[in-house]
Amino acid sequence: MKSLSSKVLVCTVALIALLLAVAPRVIGAGIEQATIDRLIELIPPEAESQLEIRRNDISSGWFRSSASIELIFTPIGTDAIALVMDFDIDHGPLLQTQNGLGVGLAYANIKPGIRNDLFDIALAELSFPLPDIMADLLVRFDQSVQLDMNISEINYSGTQGEMNFDGLNASIHVDSDQSARFVVNMGELAVTENAANSNVVVAGLAITSITSQLNDMLANSSATLSIPSLSSTAPISFSISDIVVDYGLNGSPADPQSSEIYQTLSIANIEGSIPVRSLSWRSEIKQLKNELLRDYYRLLNELQTEFNADPEVYSEELLFLGQELLLIVLQNPLEINNFIAANAFDGDHTADLRIEWTGLETLASLSEVDTNAAIAAFDITLEISLDLESILRSPIAGLIDPYVQQGYLTISNGRVTIEASLQDSMLMVNGDQLPLDQFF
Repeated sequence: MKSLSSKVLVCTVALIALLLAVAPRVIGAGIEQATIDRLIELIPPEAESQLEIRRNDISSGWFRSSASIELIFTPIGTDAIALVMDFDIDHGPLLQTQNGLGVGLAYANIKPGIRNDLFDIALAELSFPLPDIMADLLVRFDQSVQLDMNISEINYSGTQGEMNFDGLNASIHVDSDQSARFVVNMGELAVTENAANSNVVVAGLAITSITSQLNDMLANSSATLSIPSLSSTAPISFSISDIVVDYGLNGSPADPQSSEIYQTLSIANIEGSIPVRSLSWRSEIKQLKNELLRDYYRLLNELQTEFNADPEVYSEELLFLGQELLLIVLQNPLEINNFIAANAFDGDHTADLRIEWTGLETLASLSEVDTNAAIAAFDITLEISLDLESILRSPIAGLIDPYVQQGYLTISNGRVTIEASLQDSMLMVNGDQLPLDQFF
């Protein structure tokens, strides 16, 4: 029995050893094409006309492979930008990564580069070499992908000025279901230009972005950008701290065929010559038809195709694109809300603007737009509240009394306010109706 157990153990070990020896070759046989297929899967259909992936040199071995891939981006009206990525691929299941021994389908060290005439010219004019860029890619057994990138520090001092950059780390993790998370962390960046007598210090930067479907531009997604502080002593002395920008795209809870977009900007503290000490802004777009967004990207694709075929038709196609997009917007409902809160002249102020457009569903062309019908399709409210004492210290202090006398402003409890609305083709300002024909 002991002899049988020993034979089984030996056979098992031999089988595992054989699998470990053969697996790299099996994986390597298709890893290059799989890599390209995976990259293509990550490109949203709406962006395919502007992005092209080319596979160049490929060398496949038993345990390692190499490949060169070009990701070519062609913006409308400008030269193409090519991101060249040279892959040195280690075949799984056992992988030698930057962090030691690991497991997965494949691991690749990536050497990136950019090919573009304007970039080459700008690079030639630099007084210091570009930082080292290191990137690596891990493909796990569950088809998830982890891409990490590191940009090294820069410390330069010369006759033209100084530049100190503490480096940057970025990563993107894409699961097999195409959900993804993107993270960037940048260290401090300080730049001084002697000729212009100017300087700026960015005390770091962080970006986090999440999407439920990387290859779908309309999938639920969110992003946050934060900067601890931004400051300068010349030519203008200022300091801005706690800067946060948020973005979100979500499906509408009331209509599965619509989306909602929100953006916020928050600056906790502003020091400098301007009278604003803090600022908060939130913007919302609701009832945004998914069909409208997809039509927008479709039209951009058509314009890109036309421009690639004949750049001379660019202006004509751009005009046509603008008219078609405007017609689509006018036909569909849309809601836009903006709220601003600020501290200026040592007082707190707010403004709230809400615009709801019901849409002109039967509109067939821009030439059929009727002014009265367009006005009737609007539902607008505006509320502004300003601190009276601080406004009286501001340059617009002389306008308060005349506007109060004309009924455009009211003063109550130390606040200067205005309440206006356009509803059912009726314009109301502070409770009084104003005739619309005076504005046309």
